[in-house]
Amino acid sequence: MRPVASFIAALLVFSVFSATAEAAPALPAFDTAMSGIIAQGYAGGSLAVIRNGSLVYARGYGFANTSIGRPATATTRYRQASISKFVTASVLRKVVATGALSFDSQVFPLLGVIPADARANAITVRMLKDHTSGLAGDYFFESRQAAAYYGVASPPSVRTMVRWTAHYWLAADPGTVYRYNNTNYALLSRVLEVATGRTWIDLVRDMGDAMGIGSWRLGVSLQKPYDEARYYEASSWRYTQSVFDSRPGTVEWPYGGYSVESFGGAVSLVSTVIDMARYDQGVATGTLAAAEDNPIPTRPGWSYTYIYNGSMPGHYTFLIRIWNYPNLTVIAGAFNHRDGGAIDGTINKRIIDAYRATAVWPALDLSGAY
Repeated sequence: MRPVASFIAALLVFSVFSATAEAAPALPAFDTAMSGIIAQGYAGGSLAVIRNGSLVYARGYGFANTSIGRPATATTRYRQASISKFVTASVLRKVVATGALSFDSQVFPLLGVIPADARANAITVRMLKDHTSGLAGDYFFESRQAAAYYGVASPPSVRTMVRWTAHYWLAADPGTVYRYNNTNYALLSRVLEVATGRTWIDLVRDMGDAMGIGSWRLGVSLQKPYDEARYYEASSWRYTQSVFDSRPGTVEWPYGGYSVESFGGAVSLVSTVIDMARYDQGVATGTLAAAEDNPIPTRPGWSYTYIYNGSMPGHYTFLIRIWNYPNLTVIAGAFNHRDGGAIDGTINKRIIDAYRATAVWPALDLSGAY
């Protein structure tokens, strides 16, 4: 009997409408799944499928921007939320392999910060990666509090947010308890920058070159780039107070409710779904480093399904990798909406059901068109 594993990591929900007019092969089960999600009230979304190394499906659904009627397409860019963490973990392995950093490197001494809780000096790079640092909160959301504490403009610099994090006492001894949060990977991004002398996004882009990835960039808080989806948070969560002194008052959560730039490799990657599928194809085939310490082999005798989810205000993402020898299928999706701040498992189920319902796959490769 083959070992089978399913891994799920991160947060939230989304929806999509009718398919936009794009050149795409017929995969009716996926069209039905995505259109069904849109019909639940999601503004728009995009889907890409790579099957055995060939891009066999790439399509948008609904609207990237409802106010101007701009449709979502296969090349619409979306913030990737917590899927950014897996990309960051891949970059980390690449940097460690060069000798510029060790998994056992102590974080706060490397960053030149003295923590209030002396135990925090024992936090290592590996503990950040594995969410076992002992840090309990999503401290990078606290831009206003940190700015007031240090007497600086809001949002503070990333270095100031690192100091703010270090002023908290740990909730557990380093390395003893798993607590998932964005702080670990926001810190890890800064560690990578200090260790290499390069920005996190430059490291990410360089890694993506091996798979022909060209859409990756750092998200921005206050702008609404034309090639990027407009984000729509659920009504009950839609508005909050701005963390930007330059734009005070009430704002929509995705546009000033937190500093996207400060979070870095925790949630801030922007990408097309096609390039996210290319990333995971690279991981599955060994071209890119895996996020996990001991990834399940993509080889005969093994079968697995990986499911990664990401969610932040106004957007939801998923990345699904299915290995069932001899076939490898990677499915990447993104939506510019979420409902109620929680992962919607029904979205994953719809996509998995669409995969299982597909008996005949297109014998073509759309990669040249993208």
